[in-house]
Amino acid sequence: MVRDEPLREAKWVVEPRRAGGSARLEELWRYRRTFWFLANRSRKRMYQRMTLGVFWVFGRPLLPIVFATIIFGSLLKIPSDGLPYFLFFLTGMSSWMMFERGLMWVTRSLQMNRGLVKQVYFPRLLIPIAAVAPVVVEFGVYMGLLAGAFVYYRVTDGIWYLHVSWGLLVALFAQVVALVLVIGIGFFTALAQARHRDVRYGLRYFLRFWSYGTPLLYPMSQVPEQYQWLMYMNPMAAVVQTFKWGVLGVDKFPALPLLGAAMLSVGIFAFGFWSFSRGETAAIDKM
Repeated sequence: MVRDEPLREAKWVVEPRRAGGSARLEELWRYRRTFWFLANRSRKRMYQRMTLGVFWVFGRPLLPIVFATIIFGSLLKIPSDGLPYFLFFLTGMSSWMMFERGLMWVTRSLQMNRGLVKQVYFPRLLIPIAAVAPVVVEFGVYMGLLAGAFVYYRVTDGIWYLHVSWGLLVALFAQVVALVLVIGIGFFTALAQARHRDVRYGLRYFLRFWSYGTPLLYPMSQVPEQYQWLMYMNPMAAVVQTFKWGVLGVDKFPALPLLGAAMLSVGIFAFGFWSFSRGETAAIDKM
């Protein structure tokens, strides 16, 4: 005998969001599937509606490096620690562009998703974190170009310039430090961009000057040793130098500067996490 039982109605409980960092982390974990949706959404925006989309995947990173190699390597004869200048510059740019492009993506993340955030609730903290997905893809493209360059110079020069050692793992760690720094700074710039649409234009110029204080066009060995500590006050100098050391085996491992850059990046990330949690609602209301 089957007894009919009344259907239980589903109930929605609306309650205020709990305060505190642990509550934010718990919320991020609960909405973790949304992260992959947002990351894939950002990735698809890279070359959306572009006729030469496949060309730009490789052409955008490669063409500036080729021109820089001709100007700074061939014409101005800037030293490159005994390496082909193209390879030297490509390695440094592979590390730097993850930071520069990543910061631009994170800065625009709230603005690009403004329609979504006003219609559906999910932790807004996921948006700037997921916005680094395109630069991870671009970093893979740079690694493909770098692998091709290693093979080319192995055939033409008979030298295998890739330094295979545990330093490759350290180079990868340096890129993780760069991503943490990107998201940490991006927490602030994303809120500012939501209020003021011209923030990204000023940031683009600022990053250009920042790159001059990073050993991209020139090796760290060209900086007098007594002034190198000033260079390493720039956390990206330690990241880029570590990446070149790990991949190419040039110069020496900047252990203390990298440790300082990692600690600074974590500190900026934590402070940015807290600031974004407090200011996200007001910023979204003004978009």
